[in-house]
Amino acid sequence: MTVERVPSLDDVAGYAWNDVADPQDMFQSRAWLRALEQSGDGPVTYLIAREPGHPRILGALPLYDSLPSRGDYLYWPELHFQDLLHAASSLDGRLGLLAGSCAGFSTRLIVDRTLPTSTRTVVLHALRDAACAVAVERGLPYTFFLFLDAAAWRDLAPIVGDGDQHRLASVAQTELELPGGDFEDYLATLPRNTRTSARREVGLFAKECATETVPLREAITTIAPMIVNVRAKYGMAYSVDAVTRRLSAYSSALGNASSVALLCRVRGRLVGTGVMCRWHDRLYVTDFGRLDDEEDEAPDPFVYFNAAIYEPIKYAYSVGLSTVVTGAGAELGKARRGSAVLPLVHLAWAAAGGSPNGQIDTTAAENRRQHWHKLRSVHPRYFHSAWDELLGRDIERRAGHHAREGG
Repeated sequence: MTVERVPSLDDVAGYAWNDVADPQDMFQSRAWLRALEQSGDGPVTYLIAREPGHPRILGALPLYDSLPSRGDYLYWPELHFQDLLHAASSLDGRLGLLAGSCAGFSTRLIVDRTLPTSTRTVVLHALRDAACAVAVERGLPYTFFLFLDAAAWRDLAPIVGDGDQHRLASVAQTELELPGGDFEDYLATLPRNTRTSARREVGLFAKECATETVPLREAITTIAPMIVNVRAKYGMAYSVDAVTRRLSAYSSALGNASSVALLCRVRGRLVGTGVMCRWHDRLYVTDFGRLDDEEDEAPDPFVYFNAAIYEPIKYAYSVGLSTVVTGAGAELGKARRGSAVLPLVHLAWAAAGGSPNGQIDTTAAENRRQHWHKLRSVHPRYFHSAWDELLGRDIERRAGHHAREGG
């Protein structure tokens, strides 16, 4: 196995990349990664694993520099591994490089899925060693994966070492498989009480709000501050510049037909927006924004649920898509409206082959696991079966006890 460092996808044959990248994952696509490169947010290097003398790519790993000053708060590893910050005290607060992805939730591995499991493990071992070498050269103690999906974590688990750290993310991914052929078919799958609430939310929104779908490119400067406003309310310190760069990357990668903004207006005033990106048969709802007006005492006409869930569902039906990726955060609200809740895992590789000096405090990680365990026990039907292997097989037993107790 050889692992080559490549500074740009311009140096990788298009057919070779397309053969290994997951065609259903927008964030692995050549178009997306090239758009990130052009925006200045691209990987510092790509690691490309091959058999010696063969052009076929067996696996690839983009490596990103992660700087808090860029404003990508959720993709700042130090946020999710604060218990490791003792290792960064002499490194200007930096813990390591970011591997795999730095945009969108649910990081998947770029590895040839036709390989047998044992060979995939060899490929991932080689990529791990190469990634750790890059981190060591930069004087950084870790390489991080953030928001790994369950399949990626399953593949990486065999190469996790004693000095590594992993934990469940504080948010989960949500996805909705669209039933039937139209919005009424979707509503028909919801429980009766939820269906009644959804009809009310859709009806009030339609009565109060006028909507318009425009190419994302035309709306970026208008909606970027709205997205920053919402994220700031949840402690995510994104800058307008960071959001503008990311929206521009979506637009550049996907074009006007596949990257659109939903604009919601009440009496002519823009009150909310949703960003929708189409990739093959999937629609990604990547952002929601609004500008709160404290002087406006009008009731909220359910702008969030419509801009982030119902309107994207209607749009997906209209263009013949099968899945809406409703994203991370507000998981129970999305689950009640039909989305499946999928687990996400954070992983830190110790670059130097062992745990850096210092005491690791695992309390936060264990509390996070208990949080998801409790939610999964109380709401088992909302959670995908992938949670079983991460939380333990006693979930169903606890759920049964909860039901017998009348919970």
